[in-house]
Amino acid sequence: TTYRTLTIMASTTGGACASPGCTNVTSKRLACPKCMQLGLPPVYFCGQACFKKNYNQHKTIHTIAKQMSATGITSTRKTPPDGITCPLDASLEMKTSLPSWAHNYSFTGQLRPALLSPKRTVTNKNVKLPDYASHPAGVSDSEQRDRASNNSIRVYGPEELEGECNLRYACAMGREVLDAGGKACRVGVTTDEIDRVVHEACMERDCYPSPLNYYNFPKSVCTSVNEVICHGIPDYREIQDGDIVNIDVTTYSRGGYHGDLNE
Repeated sequence: TTYRTLTIMASTTGGACASPGCTNVTSKRLACPKCMQLGLPPVYFCGQACFKKNYNQHKTIHTIAKQMSATGITSTRKTPPDGITCPLDASLEMKTSLPSWAHNYSFTGQLRPALLSPKRTVTNKNVKLPDYASHPAGVSDSEQRDRASNNSIRVYGPEELEGECNLRYACAMGREVLDAGGKACRVGVTTDEIDRVVHEACMERDCYPSPLNYYNFPKSVCTSVNEVICHGIPDYREIQDGDIVNIDVTTYSRGGYHGDLNE
């Protein structure tokens, strides 16, 4: 099998090796050059031997990327019209229409999705951005490093719990944001409106809404209605009388901690 020599990137910050089952932490940024050539987010390996051993499996990504490129499909969200989103001033008929992916989807319940509003932006310069906020695939390098290097539950000390903008603060802000989202939840209100309320409440508290762009999640909160178990995406559908709605909020504080809660 022909494989390419890994390219050493400028940064030497460690991360999880991309080979399935490999738990090594990379000491250098050894990236697959083919992924870079195809415009894919770079993935990193712990060494040439590991890369060569797993190349047959890894190169399937290249094949999929070429097929997607040939058919005009990209991994990033396009600007409207894209069959998924529409502007805030669009007609009600357009907003409540099925997204393109749902037309031939086999649903197990009565709930149907609507279109999404455009992705919201961070408008407060004091908000600390997590590492995945600007990643094209929403990948968190810090999370991958943590998974690769930690095998026990971390016990936090007083400074991590009580310090300025640390864990308890992140959770307290999350509680306030969830309360704001809960007050907005009523019959006739869209889950997109709840997303707007949550996003703005985060901005007011100097917090980043953690779901936003996490592995390309397009919204600032998860709203799960009826048979949607979890991680529902807010859209233009209005809440109906009798709906069961779960609002899942996570806030990321300036201290670098996530406060996650839902009801």
